[in-house]
Amino acid sequence: MIVSYLSHKKICLKDGINVICTQSPIAYKDLVLGFQALNDLIVCSDDEYNNKSISKSFDFVGDPLLNDNIMAKYMNVIIKNFISNLDEVNRNRILKSFYSLETVLNDSLLLEDLPLEIDFSEDIKKLLKMVNIHLDAQLMLTPYAIIETVLKIHQEYNLDSIPVFCNVAHYLDETQLKELSKIVRQLKLKIILIEFTDKQYGVAVKDAQVAYIDRDLVDWY
Repeated sequence: MIVSYLSHKKICLKDGINVICTQSPIAYKDLVLGFQALNDLIVCSDDEYNNKSISKSFDFVGDPLLNDNIMAKYMNVIIKNFISNLDEVNRNRILKSFYSLETVLNDSLLLEDLPLEIDFSEDIKKLLKMVNIHLDAQLMLTPYAIIETVLKIHQEYNLDSIPVFCNVAHYLDETQLKELSKIVRQLKLKIILIEFTDKQYGVAVKDAQVAYIDRDLVDWY
């Protein structure tokens, strides 16, 4: 995958962590918006220089703590795969439990002096949405855990897009960065970290490819 920002040098993304650092507010804004396909300043292509869609090629996660709805976009694929992998025994166990709940509710409604009834669906997807299946809320308060979970989702469900995070430098120490680099390589993924910082940050990320754009918009990569 090759990424280009305006008239700057091309960045050939490699397996593992790819860091784009800048001390230019202009470049930082352009990059953050560009990887969300909210401007036309970022373009990407495959290794044969065939143009690719930004929105399909990248999964913009953003700041792992400030984005309070990170996991919502993954729930459909998680639920879909859960249902497709659900065997008949467990499917029947789930439906049996809901049938029991339906009976209790209907019996309780008979105590009301109104013609009340409930609609019960055997659609497992609807049942899962009704119980609001979600990831551990406490886990989602830890930046490293959020990043690791996103990576595992990409690997587990074979998502083709490349995760893009911002401001990871604010949250992870050197030990965590090294561990993150190890996990990314183990999962055979590519990720992009966009950081408003100097190029020394990239050096702290083990085995990372670093592209640095200084405050005067000069490339140092």
